[in-house]
Amino acid sequence: MKDPLAVLNAIHQVLVSAGLHAELSLPTIAVVGSQSVGKTSVLQSLVGRDFLPRGSGIVTRRPLILQLQQVRNAGAGHSEWAEFQHSNRRFSDFGDVRREIEAETARVCSGSRSVSDEPILLRIFSPAVMDLTLVDLPGLTKVPTGDQPKDISKRIQNLVKKYVASSNTLILAVSAANVDLATSDALALAREVDPQGQRTVGVLTKLDLAEEQSTAFEALAGEVYPLRLGYTAVVCRNEKSSQAGMTFEDALKEEHDFFTRQQRFEPLLSQCGIPNLAQRLQFLLLNHIREALPSLRTNVQQVAGKCREELATLGDENLEKQMGQGPLLLHLISCYVRHFGDLLEGRVEHRLQEPPPAKLVGGARIHHIFHRVFAQEILQFDAFTGLSDMDIRVAMRNAAGPKPQLFVPEIAFERMVKRQIQKLEDPALQCVALVFEELKQLASQSGLGCGQALLQGEVGDLQRFPGLREKVLEVAHSVIRRSLQPTHNMVSNLIRIEREFINVDHPDFIGGLRAMSCVQDTRPETPPAAEAMGSRQPSQNEDVIRLPPVPLVVTPAGEPSEKERMDTELLKSLLLSYFTIVKRKIIDSVPKAIMHFMVNSVQETLHAECISELYKPELISQLLQEPEELRQKRRSCEAGSS
Repeated sequence: MKDPLAVLNAIHQVLVSAGLHAELSLPTIAVVGSQSVGKTSVLQSLVGRDFLPRGSGIVTRRPLILQLQQVRNAGAGHSEWAEFQHSNRRFSDFGDVRREIEAETARVCSGSRSVSDEPILLRIFSPAVMDLTLVDLPGLTKVPTGDQPKDISKRIQNLVKKYVASSNTLILAVSAANVDLATSDALALAREVDPQGQRTVGVLTKLDLAEEQSTAFEALAGEVYPLRLGYTAVVCRNEKSSQAGMTFEDALKEEHDFFTRQQRFEPLLSQCGIPNLAQRLQFLLLNHIREALPSLRTNVQQVAGKCREELATLGDENLEKQMGQGPLLLHLISCYVRHFGDLLEGRVEHRLQEPPPAKLVGGARIHHIFHRVFAQEILQFDAFTGLSDMDIRVAMRNAAGPKPQLFVPEIAFERMVKRQIQKLEDPALQCVALVFEELKQLASQSGLGCGQALLQGEVGDLQRFPGLREKVLEVAHSVIRRSLQPTHNMVSNLIRIEREFINVDHPDFIGGLRAMSCVQDTRPETPPAAEAMGSRQPSQNEDVIRLPPVPLVVTPAGEPSEKERMDTELLKSLLLSYFTIVKRKIIDSVPKAIMHFMVNSVQETLHAECISELYKPELISQLLQEPEELRQKRRSCEAGSS
């Protein structure tokens, strides 16, 4: 079996290279501590080199994945070096390593005081290190200083929690021994994600500065704040000692002398010193990796599967060389048009491993517009909307002119039914607009979804070529827009046709006699009114008869006579019968007109229009430009799927 740490490091490298570090939680040791507790000194002591940026305020602004690899039998001049995942350069000067960390941090972090969760991966090869992998996280802070953002404390805390929340992460909580452990930010944060202290390792720094060594001993013994994985005490070379010329070898010797001089620490010497810390961390990490390997293998396979799926949707970058740019452009256009037609006709297949969509897509949405939106709205439209009995009574009186009406005037019927038919034009044109918008949505979806063809080994994903996709959508939307006015005209003509000729001989029309019979059957018998019989009250003065003046606006006065009531009901019956016939015809003819003049017209002309507008020698190279971001994403997916 391969070295588990080497396997873990290889996975780390692949994930960081592929930008998938957030997709998989790997067994690791995350170093947590507040600013100025000596976290940087501990890490540099483990390596034996000055390589981390130092300074006041926030120094570590991106997670640093630090992979230490012991070099055995190294040749002369090649005993110690460092490599970054983002660079092909080999660094032998650790001052250059520090400057590279600063430069790479500045590249991602926009402001001088901002932080990012995107990691830097650094491999250090040295005979002085033990095989170990650590993640150095930004130092915790409570109060922003200088030009730091007001919410910097919350940002850093969220970033650190993101890395330590997983049960796969061992937490290396660094605390200063010269302050009360109850105030340790590292232990407080560790308790939030690891309340039982099952995966937290404590490190006590600055024991040489502690006033009461007995208190430090009690903390080291786990009597103050117990942790299952225990504590290790260290005394590291500080910045002042470094400037004075103290080497790491000198610092290790001084640390050893310090603990051996303290008789109280003699029973716990195995928990003291940088060498013991390195051995302890290596032991814990290897055990942790072995325990996590079964689930890790499954998770890695899942991530690799996702990468392979995404890689398939990105297309084959070698296809352009194999086919040539011209044939590739024609192929992509044909794929787009075919996918547009498939969406309309309901021929799009979904991945077998995915559940079928729980919503209508493609042409099914147009069917919904025709039969659930438009048809239902027309059927529910009342024949007498905006038409009262008084309106009908006035229309009949006006149609009769100066003569008394003997029968229901046909002209009154025609005027009213035409008025009601005209009200159907607006919903019919709204139906045109809804289908128009739906076709534009389908055109955009086809540009995004051509990758469906990739499941059968074809390349049709216009996402590879944003310039081509934009131009194809411009052409498609232009074709759809050109179909709008002819469709508008045809639908308006359908309404006009129904309005211009009222066919009372239609076989489904109730007709005058049947309408009269129905009205008579439904009306109750009522005695004729006195006025209808011709009686009138005698006037007080029969000698002089004076006519009242005629007002500017005249409406039928008084209650309608029995004959007027009968005629009103008869006209309403005729109007309802004929309007029902017209509604059915409009429900049938408007979708047919839209399908012919818009939907089918777009399908028939789209391919030719795309070829005419886009297949031009001066445009082909420009349209088939693949963005660098996509090429990088393909390389990342290739790395993640391997």
